[in-house]
Amino acid sequence: MELKEEAIKLESDLIRINSVNPSFGGKGEKEKAEYVKKKLMEYVEEYNIKNYTLKEYNIIDRCGIERPNIVFKIDFGRDKALHIISHLDTVPEGDISLWDTNPYEPVVKDGKIYGRGSEDNHKGIVSSLLLLKMIFENNIKPKYNLSLIFVSDEEDGSEYGLKYLLDNFEDEIFKKDDLIIVPDFGTPTGEFVEIGEKGILWIKFNIKGKQCHGSTPENGLNADIVAFNFANELYNSLYEKFDEINSIFLPEYSTFEPTILKNKVENPNTIPGYVEVVFDCRILPTYKIEEVLEFIDEFIKNFDFKKYLKHYDNSIKAEITYEILKAENPNYTDENAEVIKELKKAIKNVLNREAKLCGMGGGTVAAFLREKNYAVAVWGIGEETAHQPNEHIKIEDLVKMTEVFYEILKWRLSSY
Repeated sequence: MELKEEAIKLESDLIRINSVNPSFGGKGEKEKAEYVKKKLMEYVEEYNIKNYTLKEYNIIDRCGIERPNIVFKIDFGRDKALHIISHLDTVPEGDISLWDTNPYEPVVKDGKIYGRGSEDNHKGIVSSLLLLKMIFENNIKPKYNLSLIFVSDEEDGSEYGLKYLLDNFEDEIFKKDDLIIVPDFGTPTGEFVEIGEKGILWIKFNIKGKQCHGSTPENGLNADIVAFNFANELYNSLYEKFDEINSIFLPEYSTFEPTILKNKVENPNTIPGYVEVVFDCRILPTYKIEEVLEFIDEFIKNFDFKKYLKHYDNSIKAEITYEILKAENPNYTDENAEVIKELKKAIKNVLNREAKLCGMGGGTVAAFLREKNYAVAVWGIGEETAHQPNEHIKIEDLVKMTEVFYEILKWRLSSY
């Protein structure tokens, strides 16, 4: 019961701290990082931990905001370390009317705790902190050194988070044979272990027509009409072209979804001359990102915008160009890596379930590590409410995650 009470306390405190990524209009992770640092030092004092280091790797971003990164290590005299990497930033709450409760005021109901960040990624932060409690209250002799890492900027590319650490302090923090777990994924029963991620392509299409008065469409070229039909045709064509299935992934197919549509017109009686459409593409390793871009280039070249317009200034032509906002290749961890084997055994022993290996379309910081040939498992337990209204997590799942990490660290007879 004590672990559950501590989990509720930690989650509640974290939910009350708004750490929305500055890229989405938030104030950033500084206050949350200060809280995590304070809790770490409380545990150091409570359990008289001597063999630890706590280092901050903070950086000022392009907007002048300090972005914190914390690395807390305990040396148990082992050759290898277990790293658990959680992120401090969250996404905005979105449409507040869709929430049943205040996103930044924790609510405990039916064994769950509600609030922004409760699952993504407080489950990683809370289970990391609870792990310290379990280790020292049970006075075990851990099999690995322990490294708890709390990073910024995961929700917007990690330029000021893990990517920054790897680019500047990799050898100081990691060794190639270390075990690394990223608790930024999870299914309700906890048996899925993510060992691979799809390629990510975020692409913004800039569609230019000609602005004019709404009553005289023949004097302009309606960029809305071009954008709507271009996006619809491209959406269907991409799904038809890149249609292979890979059952290890969730979902098992590539996805090509329009996510943003905007223009600069704010009044109903103006025909827009410029529209932006953004696609979020998650691409199976069967295909290369370059293949998708070549297909898009050919699609734009052959797209006939004229057939969709009833009236327009036929002296001009719609222009469609694009910008690549993000492009990341797919990545994998060998299923025979030590971290995968250890996590599978721990899931069996703690959750009494056979672990299942999977891939996913979502991107995590594991991609940056795998790119540098580190073996990484992405794992957790959760009801998949990240980024949604009424985000929540079961309190018992926070404890179960802690117990799985603890199981990996415990010495077993076979380890001597």
